[in-house]
Amino acid sequence: MSSKREDLKARMLAQAEAAIDRLLSDERLSEAMTLSDIEAVIGVSEADFRQGALEEIIAIQQEMPTRCPLCGGKLRNKGKREKRVVTLRGETDVERSYYQCEGCSQGYFPPR
Repeated sequence: MSSKREDLKARMLAQAEAAIDRLLSDERLSEAMTLSDIEAVIGVSEADFRQGALEEIIAIQQEMPTRCPLCGGKLRNKGKREKRVVTLRGETDVERSYYQCEGCSQGYFPPR
């Protein structure tokens, strides 16, 4: 496995362990919980892990683009921005680098 993947795996395992620790420390956990209660507690941990995993994978996909895919103009990095995206699992916020073309002023967040 490549060094990038090993690093990603280590970060994701740390996130998973932190999510499990938060889940097990939740005061609502008890033997009297209903299935709906259990699902609610697990759902929070699942959402936290999913958010972190999305951010990690998107971060390794981002390579500094140099040219606009529309007009070929030079791209200028405008910093990081948060964007709400809709995934198969629902909506989530992702922080990504934002670029704007000096030629056509089109802005975009790679990867699309």
